[in-house]
Amino acid sequence: MVRKKEVLQEYHTSTYERSLLKGITWEIISFIVTTIAVYLFYGDLVISIQFSLLLSFIKIFFFFAHERIWKAISWGHIK
Repeated sequence: MVRKKEVLQEYHTSTYERSLLKGITWEIISFIVTTIAVYLFYGDLVISIQFSLLLSFIKIFFFFAHERIWKAISWGHIK
């Protein structure tokens, strides 16, 4: 009979700064992908960059809010 290995893990919380930095770095990747996709669709680099910039600001705000809400939820935290 195989016994479950019990591992005690400490949950490390994230600071506001870490959450914001994660959002920004992810958004840089997303910005590049979105710009390329919009450019391929419209063929206009200016429109692609404008669209991606607007979308980036909106998504950074929502990612930050999402991250902070999940921080407040205890489900899945190891104590």
